[in-house]
Amino acid sequence: MGKRYVYVKKRYIFLFGVVDFIGRILFGPSRLFRNSGKPKKIRKIAVFELAHIGDVLAITPALGLLKEKFPHSHIAAVVAPWSRDILAGNPHVDEIITYRPSWFDRISKIPFSFLQAFRFTRSIRIKSFDLGFDTRGDFRSIVLMWLCGIKRRVGYGFAGGGFLLTDVVPFDIDARQDKHQIEHNINLVNFLAGKKDSSRISRDLELFLSAEECNHINDFLIDSGVKKDELLIALHPGSGLATKCWPLESYASLIEKITVKYKSEIILTGDIKERELSQRLKTLTSAKFIDAVGETSLKQLAALFKRCSLFIGGDSGAMHIACAVKTPIVAIWGGHNGVPGQKLILLSIGRLIAAPAG
Repeated sequence: MGKRYVYVKKRYIFLFGVVDFIGRILFGPSRLFRNSGKPKKIRKIAVFELAHIGDVLAITPALGLLKEKFPHSHIAAVVAPWSRDILAGNPHVDEIITYRPSWFDRISKIPFSFLQAFRFTRSIRIKSFDLGFDTRGDFRSIVLMWLCGIKRRVGYGFAGGGFLLTDVVPFDIDARQDKHQIEHNINLVNFLAGKKDSSRISRDLELFLSAEECNHINDFLIDSGVKKDELLIALHPGSGLATKCWPLESYASLIEKITVKYKSEIILTGDIKERELSQRLKTLTSAKFIDAVGETSLKQLAALFKRCSLFIGGDSGAMHIACAVKTPIVAIWGGHNGVPGQKLILLSIGRLIAAPAG
């Protein structure tokens, strides 16, 4: 018998086992009426992905498939405020709804608010969605989706809360890492659509840029002295978690080596709150680079990466944005437990390069 939950810690397995057991008892009788309660015509669809930028980009192929399946339906994406701009201009999304989940908030660290949750669920109830998807298999998102009064609720039950779903999509937990999150998201739509062959479906992350955003970056680069056909390399040292960051000393050494070996311009990118990183980096190297930290919006950052010949950085939303605009990537990965001296790996397209730690 395969695993029932994705959790490793026994206390979580026990906790959600108890929650699901009680939930099935309380909500069991309603299962008798689930089929009759499902909407016959799907007019409004809500897709919940409340995590981070990379996670939201990972649902874009599924959104395209969903629009193909329900071309006349109103599709809303429910995302966190920090990911909203990622879906701006996406033709497969008719509405972007934001909710700030305290459990994913790495920015303001605002504690959970029952009042905020109540206002959010009430506003969604008024919209009367026929169908909802939880792409994470997240217990909290499933509860929110149920509180929002969405008639048909589709998702994975591997983190608990399956009793609140009308459609629990089968999931092999032991083989979870065998597929990318993109595949799991597409599988949710295919489960409902009844499609067996998904080979023709694009797996490309989608991010749509406006002419204004591209022109803004062109003007910025001209003002920074970058020529039109000049080799431009983006370095992004920051990340949502400090344990995902490569040491600044290593970035300084890398900048110096690139400067010596290649005729190129190096541009440093990051959020406005990461300006301290760029200031520290300037003290670690005499090599010149363009400092664009805090100078761009998310979509402008995407336009900048599209102009670059290479992106170098850690596991971050910026890395996924670079991937979405099809810029070649060198991604620096390491353990997330913050163990000093751990070996880091530089993963690039088609090759693996070992890098010294620290």
